[in-house]
Amino acid sequence: MTELDQRISETLRERAEGLVDIDRLTVRAVVGGRARRRRRRVGVGVALGLVVVLGLGVPTVADHSGRLPWTSAEPSPATVVPPRAPTAATAALRPDLVGTDPTLLHFGIDPARAGYLGWEAGQGVESVRLAVSGGRQVVLDLGRTPADVEQALHEGMSYGTVPDAESELVTAADFDGTVRTVAPAGPGGEPGWILRWQPVAGLYARVTTVGPNDRDLRTVAQALRLDEAYRCATPLRLTALPPDARLARCAVNLVDLPDSVDVLLTVLRGEDQRLDVRLEYHAEFVGRRTEGNRTIGDRAGYLHPRGDELELLGLTGARLAVRFGPPRRGFTEADAATVLGGAVLADDLTRPATWD
Repeated sequence: MTELDQRISETLRERAEGLVDIDRLTVRAVVGGRARRRRRRVGVGVALGLVVVLGLGVPTVADHSGRLPWTSAEPSPATVVPPRAPTAATAALRPDLVGTDPTLLHFGIDPARAGYLGWEAGQGVESVRLAVSGGRQVVLDLGRTPADVEQALHEGMSYGTVPDAESELVTAADFDGTVRTVAPAGPGGEPGWILRWQPVAGLYARVTTVGPNDRDLRTVAQALRLDEAYRCATPLRLTALPPDARLARCAVNLVDLPDSVDVLLTVLRGEDQRLDVRLEYHAEFVGRRTEGNRTIGDRAGYLHPRGDELELLGLTGARLAVRFGPPRRGFTEADAATVLGGAVLADDLTRPATWD
């Protein structure tokens, strides 16, 4: 057992019998206040929105049984691991870098305890969605401040109604290693479980899940590895961005791999101009639009009637589009065309091992 494992185990044992203030936690379990929801909501129509069915917001698509990906009883076997970044600084050495680079995860997960179902990085937080024994899904968020961690929204991890009360925001004092429960959002639902702690000075961690007990929560907490770094790999690479714009966030949802892959890349200019690039691959995608009303390089494109989304046509089993208009003001159709014109897709969208 590593020193980190020992510290987490001791903290969990010490706090295991703590009392839970359900009313207070119902407010604090999800993101509090309109301002934070506006700041962090990932524009995917829901991962990861990637909110994420990774996230880290993507529009949710039912599987062939009619169940949503989040509610599937048996997610795909979690044998995928993001590629290592051997030269990158780890969270243990540079906690100040966590959440600053959308191409990197500055931590890892013990593969013997949990498997990856998705990952997300950028804008202050790094997140992974994981599968533990039995198929239960758990999300781990890591950030440099409580606000960074609490801004992370994940589909299936919200409970009840959150009042718009900024006075009830989670603070550093809540990251004390206590396992907290949150009442089910509706009749017949399972409770939520939340663990917040500081794995090292300058870092805040949160683990959340839904289930009958906190076993999986503790498993993931002990699986955290701060001495590893990985790339936020995706099957979509952007080689051209509008002037003065930067890649700010990367989010990948692999919950239903190989039947489904969802990617969201967020591009920012300044602090309030946003452009979302969304790649959706679903095995059931057939008969999609083939005739365009725009040309992107030498390929057909389609500008949607509402005038805020440009789509690149001609992809087999996939949809690639850029949302650039209101409420994300500042970018234009020409900017969206620049991004799509430089978009490069992996040869196999369903094999993460082949992604650059």
